[in-house]
Amino acid sequence: MDRPRIELTREELDRAEIPMNHVLVEMIHTSVGIKSKGGVILGFLVDDVFAEGDDSHSANMAECYARVYKVPKALYFNPDDPQSMDWDVDMELQVGDMVWFSIMESKNSPEILCEKTLYKSIPYSDCYVAKRTKVWEKNIILKSATAIYPLNGYVLCKILYKPKLSDLDVLSENTVDKTKGRVKFVGTPPKAYLRKEYCHIDDLQAGDEVLFDNPAAVFLLERTKALATFDGDNLYWCCPRRRISLILNR
Repeated sequence: MDRPRIELTREELDRAEIPMNHVLVEMIHTSVGIKSKGGVILGFLVDDVFAEGDDSHSANMAECYARVYKVPKALYFNPDDPQSMDWDVDMELQVGDMVWFSIMESKNSPEILCEKTLYKSIPYSDCYVAKRTKVWEKNIILKSATAIYPLNGYVLCKILYKPKLSDLDVLSENTVDKTKGRVKFVGTPPKAYLRKEYCHIDDLQAGDEVLFDNPAAVFLLERTKALATFDGDNLYWCCPRRRISLILNR
């Protein structure tokens, strides 16, 4: 069943104010009829759930990235106000950025239809990482580069596999080790938390092998290689910095 959608004109959308600590994103793709990189049609029955272990068709099909259309001037953090964000971070998104965000928010956020394009209002705290293409001119030749900005203190880690127990062990090397990862992308940590008992490691660097404090605290930024768009076929753990308990190797 389709969720209710509010239809607005472009003028209405552009003058509208977004909720506090939210961003408005423009959905640039849809899971309806979507195909895997191998050409297999996957986007059917997107509201049904087919559970198998940690897998779910509905979650795999969730549209978890979009283009930023509107951002707040600032984020609100006040430990004495229940309307505050849970952590104190700077507003790092810019209009035009590609942003990856919560699957749950993708499935349940308010939807706005404008000129046949779908927009969603996403809490900034549920945004994990942004990609920004920078273009500059030098000697009349336009050049561009893509920058990665992990948001809200989230860290993206490469997936590691369990070591072989012996030369006869042919299973472990293909078994994901959910207790640890290798840092690939790391951004600015939160300056404070609503819960004062929270803390984190400040000195995290790309390449660090780290231990997660609980395997349940991490999740995949994208759930399947067949539909991954963030970095080719590479899948990454997404982990709050405060849930990294140790640096194992540097």
